[in-house]
Amino acid sequence: MTVDVPLTMDTVNFTTKEIRTDPNSQWYDPKRHSCGLKYEICLSTTKPQVGSVRGPKPPSVNDMTVFRGGTVEEGKEKWDREAIYWQIPDGSLIITDSGYKGEPTKIMMVTDEMSKEMKDYMGRAKARQESFNGRLKGTFNILGHRFRHNQRTAEKTMELHQTVVHACAVLIQYDYENGHPPFPLH
Repeated sequence: MTVDVPLTMDTVNFTTKEIRTDPNSQWYDPKRHSCGLKYEICLSTTKPQVGSVRGPKPPSVNDMTVFRGGTVEEGKEKWDREAIYWQIPDGSLIITDSGYKGEPTKIMMVTDEMSKEMKDYMGRAKARQESFNGRLKGTFNILGHRFRHNQRTAEKTMELHQTVVHACAVLIQYDYENGHPPFPLH
């Protein structure tokens, strides 16, 4: 699977009930000071389309590690080949925030050298991405509040949560296609 670029990309964390079958600090979400799960979401910048939803991952995992599919210490040969890093064609860039600094051949961030028009465009693209993330949490009560549907194992809980996130993303995509697209970038 190769992603359709140009895209914006960001991670979003959802608060969950503590995973009692696997009590571990990896589930701690420093943004929310609670337990949670992290997803990486990509949106197309050329059409109203969700490009990719990857996760869940423990919120303790760094955004760049999720993007790459592994850490620098592990080495590229051990990185997850399903990660977005591997799906971006050579010569293409995706728009992200400054949390992804370190991959200039794959990622485009606002820099001082950019024109005002480009900075404005990228600002709108990132705002559109945040709008989608906020829509996931603001429209769907199950994601906007603590997820309380833990299963017998951490894996089953993550699987159920992933099903819910994917279903909500599909509903937003359906809404995009039926009269309520995200705000335009141009």
